[in-house]
Amino acid sequence: MYNDFVKWLDRVLEENTKIEGEGIVFNLYEDSDLHWSIQLVSTSYVDFDDEDWKCDEVFSTGEDLYTWKQDTNREEILEISINMVKKYLEEGKYSGVIKEYRAVGIGFVDGDLEIVYVN
Repeated sequence: MYNDFVKWLDRVLEENTKIEGEGIVFNLYEDSDLHWSIQLVSTSYVDFDDEDWKCDEVFSTGEDLYTWKQDTNREEILEISINMVKKYLEEGKYSGVIKEYRAVGIGFVDGDLEIVYVN
């Protein structure tokens, strides 16, 4: 699963070489029939005291999502997704590009945002 995530993220970052914004957010979605999705967005600002910064999008992959099927719950999907993003930040081809942003967060669009990297 991680390798497929890397292929998706590498392609997104190759096709969008200069994504404007201060923050990066990986939005998680719970789709139907045990399907899950991740969307990449950039935000115009970062405010650690106000999670609404995750909603002020400058760039979005839109319907170009990384999707997979897994029989588990939201908490487990969040943990798996956090680990994938952290691993990419450690060893991904474009980790340096992502680390140039002020912060990187991840979470379900209807939930709390977990900050996984601060520049």
